[in-house]
Amino acid sequence: MKYKLVFLVALLSLFSCAQQPKGTKETTSLPTAIEDINSGNMVSAISAKVKRYDEEPLYYLRIGKENCIIEVLVNDMPVYKSYELSNLASPLEINHNILKTGTQTVTVRMYPVGDLIKEEYEYGETITQLGDASTVSIRVIQLDKKGAMGLNDEVELLEHQSPTTDANGEVFAGTGLPFYEYTFEFYAKVPYDLSENSWGDAADLSTVDQDILEKKMINYYKSFLKEYKKGNKDFIAQKYYQSFYVQAQAYYKSKNEIQEMWDEELELLNNPTVKPQPVKDYELVFYAQGGVAFLRHKTKEDFYYRNRCAGWVRYFKDDVEKGMFFGLYLYAPKKGFTKKEFTLIMS
Repeated sequence: MKYKLVFLVALLSLFSCAQQPKGTKETTSLPTAIEDINSGNMVSAISAKVKRYDEEPLYYLRIGKENCIIEVLVNDMPVYKSYELSNLASPLEINHNILKTGTQTVTVRMYPVGDLIKEEYEYGETITQLGDASTVSIRVIQLDKKGAMGLNDEVELLEHQSPTTDANGEVFAGTGLPFYEYTFEFYAKVPYDLSENSWGDAADLSTVDQDILEKKMINYYKSFLKEYKKGNKDFIAQKYYQSFYVQAQAYYKSKNEIQEMWDEELELLNNPTVKPQPVKDYELVFYAQGGVAFLRHKTKEDFYYRNRCAGWVRYFKDDVEKGMFFGLYLYAPKKGFTKKEFTLIMS
């Protein structure tokens, strides 16, 4: 009886396949051009490109600071900023700025705390200079996504402290200065290579006429905000596609993880209270050795806006007004680039 049942199921399956209409495709073809990307196929398209490996190294920074506020860049791309007295409790993931195996550069920018101590403890004075006790300590650690991911599984590659002038390492080298910057390097080995078709292969935008570049960037920002307000999911999917792919590959994301990334974006896209803010009071800055351009708020005094994108929206969630500052870091591929004609892509 068992054999008869199996045979019957097989026969029915065969008959079902034979009855498929002509022209029916068994699989859905994935888009091959950015123009074909939309909200419905972006996740599948990215997932199909992401490669998985036997070992999937993840790199992090554990950052501690005292008597200063800081900004941190990896390979001249921003990864972290802290304009408060407290420290980051969790390790900071940085794989999205590691495009390939090799030497990676960490840049630290240190600033005095200003009025933070006065505001926190209601005493003291405004601090406008870095002091002897200003210090930053950074540990570079590695984990394997395919292995255990606990605290005890961290492999420390190096620990670096901000420069000092004394033998005991207690007197900061930038004492008396309103700003101090230093760099250090570490070696990272990753199984992927994202140095092409990304900001790693960008033309030098700092050589472009700044009026031309600024006009193109403002047009990009304004059209992005306009379509975001309209909830144009397909338009936004195309803009995010390359950036999402780099993140997905750098963190070896599964299809479900990529879907979670997009779902987070869709939540705001579907929010009817989204209100784009004017692109104003900005300055043009460059990252990635001139390969990436960014319009950021000019203000240094208001920490809410400091170093944040000039392209942003206000919205309400649970009756609370919030702000979303987009990561509109733009680059132009070297291929086909001229100083007057180029296409900007989100990095």
